[in-house]
Amino acid sequence: ILFSASGHLTPAGILVLASYILDLFDGYTARRLHASSEFGLQLDSLVDMVSLGTAPAVLLFMHLQSEGLTAWWTWPFVVMIPLAGAFRLARFNLLPPKKTGNTDSVGLTISTGGATLALAVLSDLTVPGEHLPEWTFIVLAFVVSILMVSTIPFPSFFWIFSRKKTNIALVSLFGVSILVTTFFPAWFIWTNAYLGLALARAGYNKVR
Repeated sequence: ILFSASGHLTPAGILVLASYILDLFDGYTARRLHASSEFGLQLDSLVDMVSLGTAPAVLLFMHLQSEGLTAWWTWPFVVMIPLAGAFRLARFNLLPPKKTGNTDSVGLTISTGGATLALAVLSDLTVPGEHLPEWTFIVLAFVVSILMVSTIPFPSFFWIFSRKKTNIALVSLFGVSILVTTFFPAWFIWTNAYLGLALARAGYNKVR
């Protein structure tokens, strides 16, 4: 947040991604150390709210400011991000334990939502040439916020990488995409592909 506020957007975005990666392993680490507790669950939600809800929102807002978009109407879209994240976390904490074998999450997780926004900004900052139109970030903020408060089932990465052949194929494709473009845009494209996969799967299950 301090990096974003002082105009250092690239390191700010990288720290958001670091928070995302650490968030993937905190629950696993707690279980392995037999340190899981209700206190830890609530503290984890508070940390996620700051590092993956508020920080990406500030990053996005400062990026829009640096691009010259200072209109008052951008504020609701930026504020919507941490509010939707708080709703998502509160709902998650009240849900009953998952049934064995069910790895889906109800709505987009705040961690993936925050990482998506950070990747969008980092992609815009690191790719040479014309920047993305400012309105695309507003639309992305709105879509991510709606997906977080939705009840659409999003598959876990465990489900996606549950097969060895799938792992090899995805890692290979990711490597090729980095060769075609740079790291952050490649990651951003794959994150959007994940969102598209979840929406397509939900739509298929709805009409099936």
